[in-house]
Amino acid sequence: MSPLAPDHREMPACIDEFAADAVLPRHHHREGYASIILAGRFTEASFCGLSPVQPGDVLLHGRFDRHCDHGVGGTRRIEILWLPWTNDQLEGHFRIDDPDVLARVAETDLRAAVAMLARGIRPVEAAQAHWSHALAKELVSETSTSLREWSDRAGVRPEALSRGFRRHFGVSPKLYRLEARSRRAWRKVVRSSEPLTSIAYDCGFADLAHLSRSIRALTGAPPSAWRSAQNVSEAD
Repeated sequence: MSPLAPDHREMPACIDEFAADAVLPRHHHREGYASIILAGRFTEASFCGLSPVQPGDVLLHGRFDRHCDHGVGGTRRIEILWLPWTNDQLEGHFRIDDPDVLARVAETDLRAAVAMLARGIRPVEAAQAHWSHALAKELVSETSTSLREWSDRAGVRPEALSRGFRRHFGVSPKLYRLEARSRRAWRKVVRSSEPLTSIAYDCGFADLAHLSRSIRALTGAPPSAWRSAQNVSEAD
């Protein structure tokens, strides 16, 4: 299926289980979805930073999210309810009061379960975390961050910075920043009529060619194709 068109087929609600110490290497998702944690604990490293989760927590993912997951061990297997999530502007770490009720509703009425999830979630305040979480939040922001200056401020040796960040996020800080920047630019491409050249410079790319290569690498199609598809959609 072309990456230009969302997959409008409703994904069925499903529950997956993983070992308590499971590790899922960094991967990406073309569509948005919600992970509702029913049992177990793990930490997800995404464009939202480090999110340590437990039963009752919810992770919302927008389109073209990239993340890795690390189980923390223990006696309980990780159990996750997956639901579709189409609100691309709302993602991150949330919590819901009764995930088991949500899972029972999802067995018979997917739309009702998604509506219940949207009504019931509340954001989780970021806990004190590894320094790589703070660096990830900085890299995702629209500010231009010098890794050398950041390492000096944080008291982390430059050689340890890259190793430590990769250990948690599965990718180097430089590539993480480029992918986050590409995703931010892609969102501007599909949500606005701003000229592509302006988007390139506003998002910190050297030129339009750099923007095009980066968005293609992230989404599978260049910004010109996304903009053309957007114009066709608006005309229908």
